[in-house]
Amino acid sequence: MGSVWWCALQRSGTVPILLYVKWDFLQWGHFMETQYLKTLLMAAEEGSFSRAAIKLNITQSAVSQRTKSLENCCGVSLLDRSGASLVPTVAGQVVLDGARRILEMEEQMVQQLRSLNDKQHLNICSTPAFGMAHLPQILKTFVPQHGEIEDLKFLFNAPLPALDGLRAGEFDVVVIEHLGDIDFGMMRHRSLPEDEMVFVSAPSMGIAEGGISLDELKQYCFITRRDGCSCRDLLSLNLENAEQGIDQFKRVMVLDDFWLIIQEVLAGSGVTFISRSAVAADIAAGRLLEHHVDGFQRYRQRSIVARECEATSSLKRSFTESVLSYFGLEV
Repeated sequence: MGSVWWCALQRSGTVPILLYVKWDFLQWGHFMETQYLKTLLMAAEEGSFSRAAIKLNITQSAVSQRTKSLENCCGVSLLDRSGASLVPTVAGQVVLDGARRILEMEEQMVQQLRSLNDKQHLNICSTPAFGMAHLPQILKTFVPQHGEIEDLKFLFNAPLPALDGLRAGEFDVVVIEHLGDIDFGMMRHRSLPEDEMVFVSAPSMGIAEGGISLDELKQYCFITRRDGCSCRDLLSLNLENAEQGIDQFKRVMVLDDFWLIIQEVLAGSGVTFISRSAVAADIAAGRLLEHHVDGFQRYRQRSIVARECEATSSLKRSFTESVLSYFGLEV
């Protein structure tokens, strides 16, 4: 058996197009290899073989070869390489749409196989601020309603590593705070209420509560997380807009432990820029004072995200609904 041509009716604007795609049975195995489909999806999403290789943790050559194998199988080009970014061709869009359905079916099959063992798994990743401020209350409602869960895992991470873990299948659902330019690609996401950021200090430092100038703040030690945290990114954006830099503070202390940052600020070691919800109890009790710099952008976006195939899973969907209900949003 050699090859056949498959015909599909597509539309380009208002003009219907008959699209003929050649399927070579000798290479059908490449098409049915889901890793090849995942690679094509990532290349189309990233618009670059090199960026797709980084996301998939494989070589750029492997990404290119897998894509070429699929194109040989189809008998047509799937990605237009003529511009600055890779763009799906008409045939490529047909294959991408089918790939998403195939991968969703694969994921549903995996979930069904897991359920045969009467075990339910849920791996959640969130930013530390959300985990400290909101997750405990959400779980008080969610966990009692799902006694069938036997494997429940949580991990805190910065936004981009959390999304990378979601794409790789390490997590089922992630909740992150982020700036507005983040790209979710093919992942399903819902916006949650924005997160307010404030400067805080211990009363022992003697800084007056309320409005404060950037010049005054720079007289103190600034305590922050490493690059990649969205609170650090928002601070950097504000400082750039004010033609300032983080190195202009009296001293900068970088701590990668969110809880340790709060403890250092409570001890009077310096000031920090942090999610107000994460320290709301300390502010209400007078253990911390909040400060605002005129002109600073104080709000960052917050989203709950799941892979497209995960979004249909009942357990992941239920957790998403619990988060939405917690914030008073329509499910």
